[in-house]
Amino acid sequence: MERRDFFTFTGIVSAGMMLSACNSSNATDTSEQPKPEGPVTLYYEMRVPGPANAAVMTAINDLANEMSQKQGFYSLSFKQMVGESTMVKNYPNNLKGVLKSAYVDGFQAHKLPLFYTLFIRFDSYDSMLNSQAKEFFKNSVAPHLYAYRTNENGQPVKTPIALDYYEGVYITVAAGDRNNIYTSDEEIRNFLQNQSDEVGNDYITVENHVTIYDEDLQDFNTKVKALLTVAQQTYRPDINDSDYDPAYPNGKPGSPDNHYYRKAVTTEILQNAFKDGDQRAYIMHGVWESVWDHENSHIDVRFQKAAGPVGAHVVQGPVEPFYKTIKQV
Repeated sequence: MERRDFFTFTGIVSAGMMLSACNSSNATDTSEQPKPEGPVTLYYEMRVPGPANAAVMTAINDLANEMSQKQGFYSLSFKQMVGESTMVKNYPNNLKGVLKSAYVDGFQAHKLPLFYTLFIRFDSYDSMLNSQAKEFFKNSVAPHLYAYRTNENGQPVKTPIALDYYEGVYITVAAGDRNNIYTSDEEIRNFLQNQSDEVGNDYITVENHVTIYDEDLQDFNTKVKALLTVAQQTYRPDINDSDYDPAYPNGKPGSPDNHYYRKAVTTEILQNAFKDGDQRAYIMHGVWESVWDHENSHIDVRFQKAAGPVGAHVVQGPVEPFYKTIKQV
């Protein structure tokens, strides 16, 4: 299964099935690849049928409690997918935000499962391995990831069809917030331990998933750092605009009817620590005050100009879902 095909296996199938399944992916062979240096993120994507959601949430809470006691643990964030960006695909501006709640709406209409992502941050690859986080997920979360069907009485029944999930180890290439851009090991460590990702602030998370050829890695990282700087530091109206207002030093709030947007709260470039064949996966991870701030930022010609050289390397993607953080430790 291709990396970003994961989210295409979502439809209702015949015979009353509530959720379709896909075959398990072949695991990336990491045995001959160098061990990643510096902080790492153990990352998961999973599809959860409604009847299993409570059990999965309990397992995630147990995982968070267990990991918080481990040496080298930085943080854990569990995020629910709510929609998807249209502007990242350069659709016409009149389609801005039309998919902002598509996944939540699909679940409520009994057409989609719940989708979640999980970030577990550690100070090193060895700390991640020693934490047994992978084993905990496999033994406590994965057993709940099975498709359900409805019986003749309309009740959900668990089937023997196991649902695939995605697991990857990522390193942080660069990050930023409203104060600075961070590229050194020390700066990134500090960033990962002090992110603005709290549950109660109602921010929106954006994950732009792309894949490149691994031979382009160094060139891509140079260009994507430049894009991160633009994405983090631009806003509208800024001091060069006639309608700039010093009461809004980070820009005015975006809306469906304007092209204003506030600076991203944080941005981060996550690179898969291991190549998969001749390709390498990335996640451009951003936290914004609203969907409209994000969508309007992609309309800005400054962002478009910086994104062009980066997009030229992409062989899969972009896929850019929206998420709400529902647990952060």
